Amino acid sequence: MRHTPQRLLLITLCLLILGLVSGCQTDRAGEMIETATITLTPTMTHTATITPTFTSTHTTTPAFTITSPPTNTPTITPTPFRTLSPTPTPSLVPSRPAVLFPYQDNFGRRIDWSYTHITQVGTNRLDEVNDLWAFMAFQLLDRGIHQRNFSFLGETITVYYLNVAHEFDGEMLPMQLVLGGTPGADVPIQNIPAGGTDTIQVALRAASTPFAPRIVHRDANSAFEVRNEDYPLYFLKELQAMLPELPDEIILLANHPILVPRDDWPQVKLDMQRVSFLAARYQPLFELDPYDRIVDHSAFAYALRDHLLDGAEMPLGIYAYSSRNLVIVTGE
Repeated sequence: MRHTPQRLLLITLCLLILGLVSGCQTDRAGEMIETATITLTPTMTHTATITPTFTSTHTTTPAFTITSPPTNTPTITPTPFRTLSPTPTPSLVPSRPAVLFPYQDNFGRRIDWSYTHITQVGTNRLDEVNDLWAFMAFQLLDRGIHQRNFSFLGETITVYYLNVAHEFDGEMLPMQLVLGGTPGADVPIQNIPAGGTDTIQVALRAASTPFAPRIVHRDANSAFEVRNEDYPLYFLKELQAMLPELPDEIILLANHPILVPRDDWPQVKLDMQRVSFLAARYQPLFELDPYDRIVDHSAFAYALRDHLLDGAEMPLGIYAYSSRNLVIVTGE
């Protein structure tokens, strides 16, 4: 068949239009396929369907236990102040408190129930006070010598003391002024055996005689062979007979070591073993372990040190001070 140019042109044009239509449909199909692919992309969510549970029935035991070493910082356990319970005497002694009167020492200080005077003080290499003596003034509460018992090195010692009071921080506190002691329990004064345990150094003075505490300390504690006759030894039974005869106006002044240097503790322990009246006098001022070894000064001794040196308050209680040198001053 013969085609005319017009006819060929028409056929070519139709083919061209068909090609264009097919290309557009292909592009749109691609777009649709690409869009579908993006839309249908799944989102992955990790959902655990199995949760394992581990139940352990085995208990791990360590091979060893580490114990922390002790600290170098000491744990201070306060020692309670010793309260002394007096042993009743066979006969009750009526109360007869001494009456205060005007009296001064050689420094012009008034001597009343609160009077104290340090007569000897020393320090160690750390500049700590470890040697301390003092005079203390006391009000005599009655005119009897009382007694109580205490155990030392497996032995019972009868302690003889006076009922007195001293004013601490404006308050009168009852105390026991220890005079001495003897082996045995509840030994009457008249039954004390001879040998030094039945004596006490007493200086009896009138109010007109001046009181120089440091001179008294020096002279009363000098060697026996050169000691002044103003500081004689009295038997306890003589002092017991003397007390009711004294006037109402009385001031007791007692001098005794409160702190003793640590290097001297072995000698103190030996003295306490050999001489019962020294055991009686030192006992309130030292802390002893269950084997009666000296381990420290008593809480009372340290409190008294702080009171004398720093004016610290004293706790309430019944405490014992001791007399190495006893001075009795009468107002009449």
